[in-house]
This record gives sequence, C-alpha cells and structure tokens, in this order.
Amino acid sequence: MAFDALQFVLFFYSCISMAVYSIIIFSILNQRRSLPILRGSFFSLVVIHFVADLLLFFEFNILFRARKYGYLNGIFPDDGAALFTVPRISNALHYYVKIIVYIGQVYFALNRLTSALMPLDYNNIWTLNRIRAITLVQWLVPLAAVLPVHLNMQFTMKYIKYNDENTLRLETDPESTEIIAYIDMACSVLCTIFSIIMYVWTLHVVRKSTTRLASVELRLLVSALFVFIVLTLNTVIQVATVITNHIGIKEVMFINDLSYPMVDLIYTCQPWALLMCSSVMRKNVMTTLRRRSHKPVPLSAPTTEKEDCNTEATN
Repeated sequence: MAFDALQFVLFFYSCISMAVYSIIIFSILNQRRSLPILRGSFFSLVVIHFVADLLLFFEFNILFRARKYGYLNGIFPDDGAALFTVPRISNALHYYVKIIVYIGQVYFALNRLTSALMPLDYNNIWTLNRIRAITLVQWLVPLAAVLPVHLNMQFTMKYIKYNDENTLRLETDPESTEIIAYIDMACSVLCTIFSIIMYVWTLHVVRKSTTRLASVELRLLVSALFVFIVLTLNTVIQVATVITNHIGIKEVMFINDLSYPMVDLIYTCQPWALLMCSSVMRKNVMTTLRRRSHKPVPLSAPTTEKEDCNTEATN
C-alpha cells in the first residue's frame, strides 16, 4: 500500500523542512565566530534540539510511516522474532524522543524568561557546563517514563502483516495502549503548563520593563512562541484523544487521524519559525548558501614573461 496523497505531501514537506533545518544548523555552526549572537545560549539550544528533531524525523518516517504503508514488509519474515522485538523498541523510541522534544520546549521558555529578566547578563547563566547538564537531564528523565511499560513483557506489542492490504500494522494490548497514551499526554500537559507560566511571565516583564528588550532577542521570543503554539496544539490533541478513547465517542475518532500531521509539525516547526521571525537567521543562511555556491576556481601556476615568450616561440 503506497502513500496516499496526504501522506506523500506530509513526507515531502518533512524532507524539505529537515533539509532547511540542516542548512540552518550548519550556518549557525559555521558563522558563530563572526556573529556573536549565534554564540548565545538560544542558538546553542537550537543546535541541541536539532538532534532530537532529526532523530524523531528518521524514526517516525521509517518505523511508523514507511512501516504502516508497507515499505518495510520485505524486511520482516512472516514468522520472525523481529515482529515482536522491533515494535517494542520502535514504540519506546518514538515516545522517548517525543518527551525529549517536550522538555526542550520548556528550556526555550526558560531561556526567553531569563533574557527578559536579565537582558544583558542572561547568557552568563546559560554556561556551557549548565547547558550540558540540563541536556543530560533532558535525555535521561524520559527513560523513567518509557522503559517500565516497554520492558514489561506482559504487555503485547507486535507487528502483524496484512497481505491483502500490503501493510504492517502495530498492534498493542488495550492496557499498554492506554498507559502510554496517559504518559504521553501527562508529559505534554506538564511541559505546556510550565511553558505557559514562563511565557506569560516573560511577556509581562517585557511589557512592564523600562529597559527595552533588544530587537534580536524580541524576535527570538516570537520564534519560540510560534514553536510553543505547536506544542500546545499537540497537547490539545493528546487530551482530546485520551478523553474520546476513554468515553468511546466514535463520532470524533477522526482526532486519531491528526496524530501523523501533528508529529510532522513537532519536528519541522523550528526552522520555519526561525526563518520567519529572525532576520539575523535569514541573512546568515543566505550568506552560507552564497559561500557554498561560489566554488573556488583552480589557479594554474604563475608563469614568467620569459617563459611565456619561450612558449610562443615553440608554438
């Protein structure tokens, strides 16, 4: 079963977005020495967050989208052990990375709050060692939420081939499905609440402050708010999904169909938010692209006037 029109558009969009995202990250790393703003803590968080977004892009499009539409059927034998081991790993990885992304949005909110409270000194708080420490926390904490469920062998997680549809479906037991949905929803809700508190506080400080926030910092705040809106939409969908599944309202089960587009938005919104809101980022990307497009012309060894004359004589 090949991609339908919607899935093809989403896949194409996600590939283009991640290509743009990669160019942005390359330009940040390449231009850091010449542009002090790119050495700031916000862009350090962007680079770190890119790793999680990139991982989510690959695992989602390979282990979920490609698998669901039959592109991995040949990899899994009909009676192979992979039909039982891979889905458990795939499901754990998917929700693990999603929680990492959720926590990353809290860090962006905290970064913007500190930039409003201490506009001149906030980068002194976000030292390299502290960023490394919170990144370690960001990647370790989700393990406590994900591993207990996926390591419990009493829960059923397996792939089932449907030859008539040419697809490979992930099937889980109702109990584990409900637990995972609650975990995903709880993490998304908590991170959204923390972020809302910090963004409201930030906007209040910016509005009341007698010291005007620098234009660059203000644009980065708007960029972070755009990405936060996507997290909020995801939270709304997570809550609605849990409620409708619990109550059993089949008339609104179309909410489940929003899960794929929502995941695509989660890992692709960052580059577009940066390009739309930050003129510094746009100029930086254009500078990087111009430098890459102008390839150096190989120069031949210089010849002396005497050598030129001798060459003409022999010719």
